[in-house]
Amino acid sequence: MQFSEDLAVDDFLRSCKNPFTLKDFTRAMSRKGFSLSQREGEDYLAESPYVSWIEDGKFITRAAAFTGKYFSFTLTPEEFKNKMFVPGSRFMPFVDEMQNPASWTYVFEGQVVPHKVGEFRKETALDLHVLYGEEYEVQYIAADPAMAEYDLADTEFELPPTVKITGCDLSQFVEQGLRAGDRIVCRVLNWDKGEIEIFPQVRKREQAGAIVQIGDADSERAAWGEAFEKALIKIFEKEGPCATIEEQLAFAFYEDLETLCSFNCDSVENYLLHSKKIGLELFGVETRLWYKGQDVPAVGEWNKGDMEKDPGDLGNLKFKIPEYILDSYLRDFEYKKQKDLTLLLKTMFPENFALTPDEKRYVLLHIAGRHAIISRKYNYFADFPVGEIRGRALDLYAAVSSLVYDVEASAAAFDKFPQNELVVLSQLFAHINRILESIDSNPDAAVEDEGTLNLSLEGMECNFEDIEGALRSVIESEKRNNITIVKN
Repeated sequence: MQFSEDLAVDDFLRSCKNPFTLKDFTRAMSRKGFSLSQREGEDYLAESPYVSWIEDGKFITRAAAFTGKYFSFTLTPEEFKNKMFVPGSRFMPFVDEMQNPASWTYVFEGQVVPHKVGEFRKETALDLHVLYGEEYEVQYIAADPAMAEYDLADTEFELPPTVKITGCDLSQFVEQGLRAGDRIVCRVLNWDKGEIEIFPQVRKREQAGAIVQIGDADSERAAWGEAFEKALIKIFEKEGPCATIEEQLAFAFYEDLETLCSFNCDSVENYLLHSKKIGLELFGVETRLWYKGQDVPAVGEWNKGDMEKDPGDLGNLKFKIPEYILDSYLRDFEYKKQKDLTLLLKTMFPENFALTPDEKRYVLLHIAGRHAIISRKYNYFADFPVGEIRGRALDLYAAVSSLVYDVEASAAAFDKFPQNELVVLSQLFAHINRILESIDSNPDAAVEDEGTLNLSLEGMECNFEDIEGALRSVIESEKRNNITIVKN
């Protein structure tokens, strides 16, 4: 039932072409046969990568915002040499970031343009995927079907000097005069299916290949850069670093879709190449667009209200145990052939997490109920290949979630903690949750990616060791400051 409901929600959010309210959303789900409460509807909209809140209680899907909108980029020398272009991260945020670029369909004047695989220097490939950030660009390149025989885990996430990438065949346009430095204008025809229309722009040239004087289109692109910078800075102030670069860009384009998505638009990459104000900056173990040369803060005007803490009220506690985490613990419990569920309760919750006797009984009953369901179907031999990976991930989850809880429960305000370490902790918590969720939903894929997962976990373990001491130092210091000495 839940699986079908999730599919229905995704179908709506991937295809809705107009702004809508929460009531519109729940009514649409009702027509599909799914009755959602207001809270359930809010949760779906908050968690979906396909939708954003805009204003006055209205939401807009990526499909609605970007279908039919123009974006562009310039052809690089290596792309021209290969007679193709590589979408890379240059299509961000206009397309579905969850789709593999090799699956997109390109259209010119109503006709499908074929795909082509080309060889590129590693440095060029990384530049073409730069907006994914250093933490993800290698993985995006390696995910291309043309790189299927290459195993990242064997090289510890290092790319070979030359890589193969799937893109759009430009042979017919090169024959008509398209050259390096010329612009490719695109627009999304069908966001859900990944259909993109292309408009190769061959610039007029004088003799000896010299480009003619600057025209109106060039002036429009210069104005585009000013408008884009203004929109991006507004997002920095209002939304901060956001969850991803893709989200930062989506919000920035929402600010002025008409100007930023005109036919003679410039590209994000070209803007960053020349900008003296905005650049790609480290944000914990990730990358964000931010003021060039400045640290990206964990706390700012965009989240200060959410981050205020009352030591006596843990209502804003980030530490929670989702169902897939509980199921992972129970499968690990079976894998290790343990018997006492009360010991599992101690493992699942941080040491300082206090449960009343009634709460403890309730949680134990829930754990026992889930255990009864899982144990009936559990097969040790089928689970064996993934058991070690899951166990290692749960060990890291326990350590990270314990520190998350202690930070949340501390009397210290968030701005008293070292900001970079706080950011890294938040990112580690999100990453380890995603890993455990993927293992729970697709254990076979986890086995296939065992080498990559173990490398990721090793890196995360090192990152955790690097930040734990600094964060616990603030926690312990605050404890000492709040000790009251009673004199007789």
